[in-house]
Amino acid sequence: MFKQKLFLSLFSAVIMFALKYPAYPQVTPEIQLGARGVMSFNVDRASGETASAVNDFSDSGPLVGFRQKLYNNFRGQLVIGFQFPDADSDLGQLFFHQVFLKIEDQSNILKMGRSRVRTALIEFPTLRDDDALHFTDVLNPFSAGENSEDNQYGNVLEGTHIFGQRYWLRLHGEHFTETPTAPGAAETDFSLNAIGLSFAYRVPASQRWNRPILDQVGISFNNFLTNRPGDFSEFEQALKNIIVSTVVNVKPNPMHFLDVRHQTIYNVGFGEFTELNEYADLARTKAIGTFTSLRYLYRSLERPTMQLALSFGYKTFPDLANATEQFQVVANGFYRLGENFDVGLQFQYQKFNGDLRGILGSNEARIQFALIYSIDQLWNNQFDDRDSLLNLEHGYIP
Repeated sequence: MFKQKLFLSLFSAVIMFALKYPAYPQVTPEIQLGARGVMSFNVDRASGETASAVNDFSDSGPLVGFRQKLYNNFRGQLVIGFQFPDADSDLGQLFFHQVFLKIEDQSNILKMGRSRVRTALIEFPTLRDDDALHFTDVLNPFSAGENSEDNQYGNVLEGTHIFGQRYWLRLHGEHFTETPTAPGAAETDFSLNAIGLSFAYRVPASQRWNRPILDQVGISFNNFLTNRPGDFSEFEQALKNIIVSTVVNVKPNPMHFLDVRHQTIYNVGFGEFTELNEYADLARTKAIGTFTSLRYLYRSLERPTMQLALSFGYKTFPDLANATEQFQVVANGFYRLGENFDVGLQFQYQKFNGDLRGILGSNEARIQFALIYSIDQLWNNQFDDRDSLLNLEHGYIP
């Protein structure tokens, strides 16, 4: 007992001395807190099945970030965040989707860790980022399709250079999640299985109040490093995808704003696939997919008040013997009840033809009533901000 009291006394004395006479000056980091709650009541109706109703809170979760000035013109950042995954996924109760370190200055960014993979160039005004996944994202050829997160998150290594604050050149290497049952997947291999680059023109956030006609245009090349069966070279084994996107301000009115968003994904595919037998074949077969959104935003006193959007997706598989296509329509509206608190209603309809009917059915419809609450707080502010933590999350009001 005496030894314990002596230890506590000495420990307290050391702490008091350290607080009174610090050995080295400390730099207090900037602390960021972001969170988004997405709660929706879903009514689904698939072909040949009875309607089902689900209370869905997937994609909700917090983000915590720390930023600090380095000994040069760079700053460093640590971000940790998790989400509640889809109810029918096998990822468990929590899924850590953002765990990375980043070093950046005005023109250069280096990012390492786990984050959003570069399977899409732009966001679309849907309630959740996977609502039109087959049209808006390059599909993961190593996944068996159980989890939508397999196509969106992975281990990343990215280097970005920004020319004139408008032209973004990005090189990326990624490890996509590999489902052991998917073709060519290895359960214990965590090496890079995808590489690519992208180049985009983007109007800086500080200049968007001007509402120029062209807001963004970009192109991306994604290559999955597969072990394609057969006598193929390394170049032929790579599964190649090309993404082209643009955002155009049709009516740059400060109160009644109208824009069009479009993205096309061309999957070069492998020629030996002439039919679709399972989900993984969707990512390895030649395909052309497009998605276009028309969005109207009403702003009162420079604050978003109401948004209406209509989106259409089309995808075709030209090399298949059986004519195979899929269509999707998404219509939604959101109204801001208060600061960062919105209510929304969304309708989706999908139709599948050809070989897709054996995998996904003939059609599916969904109606969603949603409440969304977003939080973005900052302590010990030290930097001008290029991106907030919530920029890491899907934004239905861009």
